[in-house]
Amino acid sequence: MRILLLTRGLPGSGKSTWIRESGLETYTISTDRLRLLYSAPQLGIDGAIEVSQKVNRIIFKTLVEMLETRMENGDLSVIDACHTRTADFDKYKDLVKTYRYRVVMKDFSGVGLAECKRRNMLRPELERLPEHAIDRMNRQLSQCRVPGWIQVFSHDQKIAL
Repeated sequence: MRILLLTRGLPGSGKSTWIRESGLETYTISTDRLRLLYSAPQLGIDGAIEVSQKVNRIIFKTLVEMLETRMENGDLSVIDACHTRTADFDKYKDLVKTYRYRVVMKDFSGVGLAECKRRNMLRPELERLPEHAIDRMNRQLSQCRVPGWIQVFSHDQKIAL
C-alpha cells in the first residue's frame, strides 16, 4: 500500500490521539518520539521538565532516512508532525516521486488556537509546550501552503485509503 499519510496542526490539535484511535501507531514515525530517543528530558529555565528542540536537525534527517526505508518496502507510512511551514513538505517530494507514493494529509489546522492551548495545559508536563512556541507555530501555520500533490482531508473528514 504505497500511501504516505501526513498529519498537520498545532500541538494539542489531536494528531497523535487520532493516530492512536485509528490504530495507526505501528505505521507511524513521530517527531516527538524521535526527540526523546536523541535527547533525555531536561530541566528548562522555568523549572519545568521539557524535551530538547536542539536535536530537530538530526531528528528530521533520521525521519527521512526511516521513511525512505519504509518506502523501499512499499509500506504504508504515517508521519506524526506539525508541518506548520510550506518548506516542511519539501523533504517528501523526491521520495514520493521515486517510490510512486500517494500522499494524503489529515489536517488539524481547523482546531482553534485557544482549544489547542487548553489541551496543551492538560498534557503531562513533559509533553507541554510553552504558549509562545504554540503562538509562533500558529503564525507559521497561517502562512503555510500545502502543495497540490498532497490530498488534504480536514480533521473531521474520514480518509479513504
